[in-house]
Amino acid sequence: MKSSATIAAHKKLFGLFLLGFSLFFPNKALTQTDTLKEYHIPDIVIRGNVPFGEHAVVLQRPILDQLQLKTVGGTLSNFPGIQNSYFGPNSGAPVIRSLSGERVRVLFNHLPANDLSGMSPNFNLNLDMDDVRSITVYKQSASVLYGGRAIGGAVNINDQVIPIERTDEALQGKIKLELGTNSGHKQSLNVQANLGRNWAFTLGGMNRKHGNLRIPGNTKAPIAYDPQVDDITAAMAQVDLEKETTRNLSLYPYISEYVRKHLDDPEWGLSEADLYTREPYSYIDGQQVANEPNPVFVPDQDPNTPEYHTVVKRITDYAPVTPGLMPNSHAESRSVHLGTSFLRENFRIGMGYRALEGFYGVPGFAQLSPVGHTHDPNPVQAPYEPINTRALSHLIRLEGAYRSESPVVQNLRFAYTAEYADDRELVGVYRVNTLRNHRHAARAEALQQLLPFWSANSGVDFSFLEINGEGTRRFLPNNLSRELGVFTTHRISWDSFTWNVGYRHDFASRRALYDAEYQPGRGLAGGKLSPRDFDLNQFSTDLSWKLWDYGYLRGSFSHAERAPGINELYAGNDHFAILVEENGDDRLGKEVARGFEFAAGAHHAGLRLSASYYQTDFQNYLYLAHTGLSRAGGFLVKEWRAGDTRIQGWELEGTYRKAFPSGLRYELGGFMDLVKNENTSNDEMRDWAEGDFMPNLPTSRFGLSSQVDFRRWQLAVRFQRYLKQRFLGKNIRPERAMPPYSLLSAHAAFSFVGFNRLFTVYLQGDNILNVTARPQNSLLKYLAPLPGRNITMGIKADL
Repeated sequence: MKSSATIAAHKKLFGLFLLGFSLFFPNKALTQTDTLKEYHIPDIVIRGNVPFGEHAVVLQRPILDQLQLKTVGGTLSNFPGIQNSYFGPNSGAPVIRSLSGERVRVLFNHLPANDLSGMSPNFNLNLDMDDVRSITVYKQSASVLYGGRAIGGAVNINDQVIPIERTDEALQGKIKLELGTNSGHKQSLNVQANLGRNWAFTLGGMNRKHGNLRIPGNTKAPIAYDPQVDDITAAMAQVDLEKETTRNLSLYPYISEYVRKHLDDPEWGLSEADLYTREPYSYIDGQQVANEPNPVFVPDQDPNTPEYHTVVKRITDYAPVTPGLMPNSHAESRSVHLGTSFLRENFRIGMGYRALEGFYGVPGFAQLSPVGHTHDPNPVQAPYEPINTRALSHLIRLEGAYRSESPVVQNLRFAYTAEYADDRELVGVYRVNTLRNHRHAARAEALQQLLPFWSANSGVDFSFLEINGEGTRRFLPNNLSRELGVFTTHRISWDSFTWNVGYRHDFASRRALYDAEYQPGRGLAGGKLSPRDFDLNQFSTDLSWKLWDYGYLRGSFSHAERAPGINELYAGNDHFAILVEENGDDRLGKEVARGFEFAAGAHHAGLRLSASYYQTDFQNYLYLAHTGLSRAGGFLVKEWRAGDTRIQGWELEGTYRKAFPSGLRYELGGFMDLVKNENTSNDEMRDWAEGDFMPNLPTSRFGLSSQVDFRRWQLAVRFQRYLKQRFLGKNIRPERAMPPYSLLSAHAAFSFVGFNRLFTVYLQGDNILNVTARPQNSLLKYLAPLPGRNITMGIKADL
């Protein structure tokens, strides 16, 4: 367990320096003796101040072992203010206070990850969760640290690709085997070793596979089969409506002589319903002719009586579904990594390589060649095929750090990564869209102690991303993005007050590259694909007051700016993964967000309580808006627009910890959170299409947790209750609220020594109550719930 002095030092230094600090003063996560009587797990969740007062969550390896989840969004959804985007069981990005995608930056060791989920949520983050040391989440704007794409927060993943310390033994590591009743199987290996006096290396790999997952009940939401379902909801639920529409003939006092004359002429295409009119006369060959009275006319009816009546005769799925089974939810992935470092007392430099491959399904279907306009009364429909994603990435990373004896520049750190990724969307076995990504990123920063009470951290980072596309139905042209940022942050501590302030300037450019094979779709489809350049300013400050040794008060303010993403500017054509025709707009301006947060906390004798309220006002908030149009094959037509938006919410949290001399330790915790994403634009089109709130908002919820550790045993239980959404938007039609649900999970582990090695066997239960759970914020909520009950059995062994 970390000493109190170490924890105090961590609180005093910049949160950004946490990783750099660990490079030179590593802390063991496991203490072991030959009897295991002193075996323990350290504090698994650390909350506190990081630069500028962002409310951060730091998850260390023990809590990640407890959760046993395979996506970053699913892992982080166990904590207040953070939920999972859930685009099926194989793809989940973090949603921080209702923001995700291009507004939440995901990084590996402070460098941008190959995260295309902002462009297409089916592209899962390329990551092996067993290869992660820790995850730090910034729940306020982190744009000063990481640029405009962190306007809504950031997730920094500290992985094990490059060794950061020599091991206690010449060779050590872990091997893990697990098998689940509803999650398939997984094997992973991580090895660390010393080479000579100054060299260390790491080697690891992972293999995972599962078939289609079981669910309680039907994969489609009940509204999909309700005769009252509207056309847009039916399209999102992927069902066809066979409807019969009749005209209320009793509303019309006359029968048109003009229509009667042409009724039998097939060139006019008239029906008997067209005979009925409110006009007393018709004009035939220039002559006024009196229309015959309608014998079924009923005078003096309610003026709100509808003219048409529609009856849904039959509802059929685009593709057959099986009760109790989530269609096309299969997945398989594998990865390998290796790295080496040269380590001295005050210097480290290392290089690492990682490759990852994945193939997984999206619980949705699409037509490869939907039927267009035709005069054939019985056109041949192309079959609906499953939507799949295939991903491959190769990464090379360089990292270095230097610790100086000079107080002016105490630490220097630099990092560089080059990555190639090939992400593909397939309909059936046909490749419809390929994004080949070449990414380069570099970052350098210096930590300074200017005066005893004044510390600073300054740096520069650069990123370059080129995407070349290929496929029969591409929704993006070839493109490239460049971003350069220069930042400085300062902390002044005086008595019980701490003031943080930081500023950053970014230069961002977006380019659509000429490609003779790319054909923009109908609609706006990216406009003229004009080049765009943006100057972005980021500012953040906070002031905290420590109330003796029992609590704190903190207030913070941030100004953040974000350049539109490539898809927001240039997208066009059918985007199969999200089942829409997506249209960008190259005239969009930058987003501007101004936010504040007030937080308070108290702690005494193991009890910790905290509360926070936040509000952020966006100018030119970019959102994918409904147009009210749809294409053949069930594709809704959407386009990127901008409008003012306000996000506000609160979070409450409490924990109580107690340790006994016998070795018994327990922890009880609970939280509540709420967030609203509100339309403040006074835009009639937005009011009509999206309503007062943005659709797909995360629901309010509360959670309870408990953990008990006793010598070789560990037991943890988590419960979350997701409430029915009260802040509903529109998808042209009013959004439907999903039913509330409760999730229960548990983790039990037992550790023992055998063959001079530490073994841990564990059982993990997820959705133990086996409930039908449809997250309100999921784009697939009408198509696929969360997986049903799963019990995972596993064993980990030290090498």
